[in-house]
Amino acid sequence: MRALEGIRVVDFSQVIAGPFCSQHLALLGADVIKIEQPGIGDQARRLLGDNDWGEMGMSPMFLACNAGKRGITLDLKHPKAKEVVVRLLREADVLLENFKAGVLEKLGFGYDAVKAIKPDIVYCSVTGYGQTGPYAGAAAYDGAIQATSGMVAVTGLPDTPVRAGFMGVDVPTAITATMAILGALVRKERTGKGQRLDVAMLDTAMTVLGPQVSNYLNTGADSPRVGNSSPALIPTAGVFTTADGFIMMTCLTDGQFAALAALMQRPDWLTDPVFATFNARKANYDVVEQAMHAAFSTATTDEWDRRLSEAKIPAAPVRSLPEASRHPQLAHRQVFTEFGQFGSIQRPAFGIGAPYLANEDAPRPDRRPPWLGEHTDEVLADLGYTADEIHELRKAGAL
Repeated sequence: MRALEGIRVVDFSQVIAGPFCSQHLALLGADVIKIEQPGIGDQARRLLGDNDWGEMGMSPMFLACNAGKRGITLDLKHPKAKEVVVRLLREADVLLENFKAGVLEKLGFGYDAVKAIKPDIVYCSVTGYGQTGPYAGAAAYDGAIQATSGMVAVTGLPDTPVRAGFMGVDVPTAITATMAILGALVRKERTGKGQRLDVAMLDTAMTVLGPQVSNYLNTGADSPRVGNSSPALIPTAGVFTTADGFIMMTCLTDGQFAALAALMQRPDWLTDPVFATFNARKANYDVVEQAMHAAFSTATTDEWDRRLSEAKIPAAPVRSLPEASRHPQLAHRQVFTEFGQFGSIQRPAFGIGAPYLANEDAPRPDRRPPWLGEHTDEVLADLGYTADEIHELRKAGAL
């Protein structure tokens, strides 16, 4: 039995931070009911990928965040749809939403209203800046929070700040929300009480920046942009150019450096006051880094990867996404989930599974991501609606 079997999640969220959270709950066995606007659905259904995927409403972004869920459509402004939500909430354990602060409250489903319906509800709101404070209610996407938090300022070359090439805030926020919900469910099991959870993307971003933020708070020092060098300003840790590409090496300790010196046939480094100790290498950063680049340029990436691995020095080739996705370790750990073929696209669709393994009751998707409104009739029937009643709701425009 997986950890969350028997737990029902009513999921109003869309795009990434909310849906990626509820997908992890679904992988653990929760019955996640994804609620989308009729005819439009989750914004992510048309984001990322080519037009073929977007026109189907099954974009790669959507596929990455919505496995294992049942999908229904409801017009939350329609009175009859609100009646459906009330019936859903009576049987729910968790409500997840990522509207701007106050939006769900205006629709009649703020925390106090939902608590009156289901006193032990775990109510999780995910927003850019949180439910209170001077920025509560401000719209926010991943890039804006990267900029606001300082992520962009510490990334890139000295004269060019750069945003991360991936969702560096959305995905950690989803993990934060998952952690918060799991903690609240354990608390509920022990106390019988629900909880209000306020998850902010900005808070998560500052947590991701923890070492740099701590350095500033405790020393007053800002973190300079160092490109592909180590944020800790260690000249033997960073990306180095090889004869045919790039390799990332993290050589930190004096023991690792001794192995590196032997590997590069430079025993003189171990007695040279510029190279001999960790502090000396940091103090002579430019000289040591130039020596590293010169040494790495003498052989190919694969050759350095082999040599460094044999010397037990942490390193890895800088791989493209296509190269990384074919890594044999990922296949062994079954990180990717195949959903089969969608529509007219003549190749199988894939999603992302759980980033860990378990010896028993392992996380897994019970179903592929849903088409828009795919399970509306099924879920309403579970709530006790008859076929005629569902027809009337659809005719009235509530579904």
